[in-house]
Amino acid sequence: MVGADVTGATRVTVIAEVAQGFEGDPSLAVMFVRAAAAGEADLVKFQLVYADELATPDYLHYELFQRLEMSDAEWERVAAEARRAHVGLAFDVYGQQSLRVALKCGADAVKLHATDFFNAPLVEAVLGQAPRVFLSAGGITVEEVAAFLRPLEPSTLSKLTLLYGFQAEPTAVSQNYLARLATLRMRFPALQLGFMDHAEGDSDEAGWLGVLALPFGVTAIEKHLTLDRSLMLEDYVSALSPRDFARYVARLRAAGAALGSGDLELTPPECVYRSKALKTVVAARSLTSGATIQSGDVVLLRAPLAEGREPLHRLPEVVDRRITRDVNRGQPVYREDLA
Repeated sequence: MVGADVTGATRVTVIAEVAQGFEGDPSLAVMFVRAAAAGEADLVKFQLVYADELATPDYLHYELFQRLEMSDAEWERVAAEARRAHVGLAFDVYGQQSLRVALKCGADAVKLHATDFFNAPLVEAVLGQAPRVFLSAGGITVEEVAAFLRPLEPSTLSKLTLLYGFQAEPTAVSQNYLARLATLRMRFPALQLGFMDHAEGDSDEAGWLGVLALPFGVTAIEKHLTLDRSLMLEDYVSALSPRDFARYVARLRAAGAALGSGDLELTPPECVYRSKALKTVVAARSLTSGATIQSGDVVLLRAPLAEGREPLHRLPEVVDRRITRDVNRGQPVYREDLA
């Protein structure tokens, strides 16, 4: 899901974040999978919730968490739909039970929510068992991140992506501080970084905010998806409708192609442009084979060039050199013509 495209740029993994939007309904969950696939997301991600893994019974949202619970068979139905739709499947997990179900469903990735950042047994299990791991750093200090990463082996670090951002339902544009990604990149050069985009779903910036993260070298972008904003399903505040989500992904792909790589070597199209744009050394008067070229004998002009021959673009390269063939006025002098 992450790799270089034809431009040399890293193809960012786009995560369609359903979160709790399926509201414990497997039919809705299947519809979300189809919407994510239609929008060309790389992964569709659900919060795999069991209330007792997440909160105490007297917690404000405990009953909501209970309503989100689905059976193993229902989650396997969702996983089967993801396979049919050719979209990757990811889960937030909050304990050993949800991790077990995620792995049983063949999850392509598992996310550790910031709520479990310090949950060492779960962290160890996820890092040891999941094929790819996303780690939310919302509300986590940089020193806490450093301490988390310090003991990790390179093989573990290679499958980990730190997701920067936080959910304020929605997060104000001014609170994103995307420039911090550059600081994180310098601080943790071996770490893959991602961005969680929580702009309000019906705002203008919801269509382009994720694009601003691309120049910082992120390898993943998470954006909430809902089936219809007017339904006001759970977690719809930062979510895009299927149509707008597809446009969002298209913008990310186009922007990624435009960004390209930092390699300064001229590309083939740039070389074609160079050959058309640069003036080349041509004879100002007819030159006879064996003559020594003087400064007034050549000028720089655009001229048709012979295929397979190397033109010259600097007059000092030919002055005081001997020409080895007759060259008519207005014809190019090629490197191969000089002794």
